[in-house]
Amino acid sequence: MDAYDPLLLQLWGKTPRAGDPPEQFHPAIFHMLDVACVAEALLRDGPPRLRRALMHAWQGCDPEALLAWLPFLIATHDLGKISAAFQGQVDAQRERLAAVGVSFNRRSEDLYHAEMSACWLHHELHTREMGVANRLVWVVRDAMGGHHGRFAEGDMRTIRRRLTASERGEPRWTLWRAQAYALLRSLLAPAGDLAALGAPYRLRPATVVLTGFIVWADWMGSNERDFPAAPGLTPEAYLDHCRRQAAKALETHQLRAARPLPAYSSYTALFPSFSPRPLQEQIDQIAPAWLDAPVLVLIEAPTGEGKTEAALALARRIAATRSLDEIFFALPTMATGNQMFTRLETFYRSLYGASGAVRLTHSQAIVVEEDLRRVMLANDQDQADPDGASAAAALEWFAGAKKAMLAPFGVGTVDQVELGGLNVRHYALRLFGLAGKVVVIDEIHAYDAYMSTILDHTLSWLAALGCSVVLLSATLPTARHQALAAAFLQGLGQTTPPELPDPMPYPALSLYTAEQSAHTPTGVFRGDQQFTLRLISQRTPADEAAYLIDLVRGGGAVARLCNRVDDAQMLYQELQRQLPVDAVSRVLLHARFPLRERQNREQRITTLVGKETQRTPDQALIIVGTQVLEQSLDYDVDVMVSDFAPIDLLLQRAGRLHRHDRQGRRPPQHAVPVLEVTLPYDLHDAPDWQRWAPIYTPYILWRTWEVLRAEMLTNEHTIVLPRDYRPLIEAVYRTDAVPDGPYAAAITQALARYRRETDEQQAQARRPLVPPVLGNDAIVENGARPFIDDEAGAAASWQLAKTRLGDRVSLVPVYRVNDALSLHANGAFQIPTDAEPTLEQQKALIEHAVPVSDRQIIAAYRDERRARALQWPWRKAPALLRSLHPLPLDPGTHTAVMKGRRLRLDTNLGLVIEKLDAHYDEYEEDL
Repeated sequence: MDAYDPLLLQLWGKTPRAGDPPEQFHPAIFHMLDVACVAEALLRDGPPRLRRALMHAWQGCDPEALLAWLPFLIATHDLGKISAAFQGQVDAQRERLAAVGVSFNRRSEDLYHAEMSACWLHHELHTREMGVANRLVWVVRDAMGGHHGRFAEGDMRTIRRRLTASERGEPRWTLWRAQAYALLRSLLAPAGDLAALGAPYRLRPATVVLTGFIVWADWMGSNERDFPAAPGLTPEAYLDHCRRQAAKALETHQLRAARPLPAYSSYTALFPSFSPRPLQEQIDQIAPAWLDAPVLVLIEAPTGEGKTEAALALARRIAATRSLDEIFFALPTMATGNQMFTRLETFYRSLYGASGAVRLTHSQAIVVEEDLRRVMLANDQDQADPDGASAAAALEWFAGAKKAMLAPFGVGTVDQVELGGLNVRHYALRLFGLAGKVVVIDEIHAYDAYMSTILDHTLSWLAALGCSVVLLSATLPTARHQALAAAFLQGLGQTTPPELPDPMPYPALSLYTAEQSAHTPTGVFRGDQQFTLRLISQRTPADEAAYLIDLVRGGGAVARLCNRVDDAQMLYQELQRQLPVDAVSRVLLHARFPLRERQNREQRITTLVGKETQRTPDQALIIVGTQVLEQSLDYDVDVMVSDFAPIDLLLQRAGRLHRHDRQGRRPPQHAVPVLEVTLPYDLHDAPDWQRWAPIYTPYILWRTWEVLRAEMLTNEHTIVLPRDYRPLIEAVYRTDAVPDGPYAAAITQALARYRRETDEQQAQARRPLVPPVLGNDAIVENGARPFIDDEAGAAASWQLAKTRLGDRVSLVPVYRVNDALSLHANGAFQIPTDAEPTLEQQKALIEHAVPVSDRQIIAAYRDERRARALQWPWRKAPALLRSLHPLPLDPGTHTAVMKGRRLRLDTNLGLVIEKLDAHYDEYEEDL
């Protein structure tokens, strides 16, 4: 290339580390080479999914040319650092440059270097690369501008005016940027013209995938241990050096592609210890042509039919067909995510050893993943790595909520998938982390209109990014099934909703690709599952406790599901009062236990009534809980008593009745499975939904009641599954007509409210969505305003992007002891307040967190003028604690009072919330 000004290498990219001399900075040009070399190494030797994702999103470009040009294009991501605004940020560097004659304009300090990179490429790429397509310029521009997690917010003309004004009086800044571009091109670009690359057909998927790849490469290239400052080398010498460093970095972080190509012969070969069930056998019958391109698979089958293993086998078949084995498994709750983590870890380690380690991605993963892996491996006598050290090493680079999505095998909540469809910081990285993977989403029926709107939008993006998606459900309303299929097909360019057979088969395996669809009925392993459903009036807590005790008097396990935490707590208190200490085993489980205690209780339930439990008929057990017993655990009980709920959830709950084969090991009085459903009646003998209305929409409760009553001669009805699944669901979720009868007016009113709330939820969900994937223009037009990421529901703002409706805060019960925070009233495990807590101390605080959705308590913590005791004592809360708040308790009473509420941490009951003042509104209960 032509000569360049030596001062170009005096422009810093990374400041000196603490203690290093000022001249030990890392030049901006060298940092851009670092990132380019990481990209080059990842494309050559990294996970194959990276190359596949890029080539799929960049269809329309020559694949070989794309891989050849990308390192150079990625190097330009920090051209904006060659600017007065960036170089003047650090006083020592500013003074050093000023000493050699570089002038600065004070008005330059608020410019963002990524936006300046985008601006320069927008205006200069056409003139420096003759014939380059506008579409390519837009993709490159926006990806470079978005490499710090948000796309450029201002339009390019405005940014250019501000940039020009900030450098008035020093024309060399413009020259240095041009020289930097020319130097990078001479060192990195292949021979020929950039115009020969062409342009991707779809701008938005191409932009998202390139942005995500740049972020990955930039994070690695910014690691000072892998790329220490080297200001004394020439660019040519440094390029050789950083290529070696990039290769070493891939080795250090175990990012080289090391797994063998996936293979699949049969379900039986994959799971040799179990005989396949009819649903699982069906996986082997899918023609290979269905699996060599993005496919949506909906698996609808009763609980206990092996949907999870079927999904894993299908993912493995897709992996073998496409020579690419990466997966993300999404569950409705963190508890179900934790359980699935151990299953996936066992499965993928059996295939790949330590390189099959699974990353847990939800917000509490830092606390639970290490313990779950340690327990699992300790129980496996064949493991040569019982403490999981090799697995931890394999996953080290993927630590952190955002990087975790890039791990080859991941499991978390559905929220992580949703965040790819919300316009929050780093949404492009999240989508890139899923691109090309098999994405499995369980319990797809469990999401309301708000979440469903976000999921549908995200499904379109996943389809466009080359994902195959597997959706699991006990059953779905036909309209919801069709909406999911239509959303996926839209991402493949199909805008006509698919036609579904009438009636839809059940159980069924449904497949959708861009060209075809199929619906295959499957058999059932358990045969017809018959149970008796009884509708009974709600009892007082004392009477209910006495009734449950009577149910297990001769032995047996009963589960009592309450819709509200406070109801479960009151019932459990009555059981404690009426039962002698060791008379009957009992467990209470709900969301308002500290995280660690909740995990212990989940484990106890698994031990007492899990799949492997060998309990005897005379053993008596009472489990009381909330909806966590509906979704979170694989357990089996002899009889169940439940609060009334929508029909699909009642059937879900019934799936825990006689779930496992316990021939001869059930008490005679519980030989026939029974689900008793309690509901409150008003003075006119009509159901009173008021107490449950904040949890379940009254219209669906009305329809469930009406449909069940229509089948009953008395208050009892025999349900046969799977025969009755589809008819019951379809009858309840109809919204086209209200049946005649004495309650028609009430149901009509509830229907109007249901439609209104559904419309409102959908509108609220659409507001923070990312741009539609099929748009023909750039992903950023006239700026973009990102929303605040709030998976945990811990913030309040008009600009908030939430994955779920509702509001909550996570509180950590603490005690003040000797100017320190303690997690125990006796002062054990003290955390000093005069220094930032250690990582272990932060983990301990997270382990004790309790979610609370009481409106008044939330208001107390959202008040900017709240008492200091309701804030962390450190000047700046550590990142891991920013979504948590301290709940200061009195050491003697274990209580706190705020906003008309008394909060009490009880060893047996969890966090109890008592209403003290009628002035405050009734609160919405945690589930």
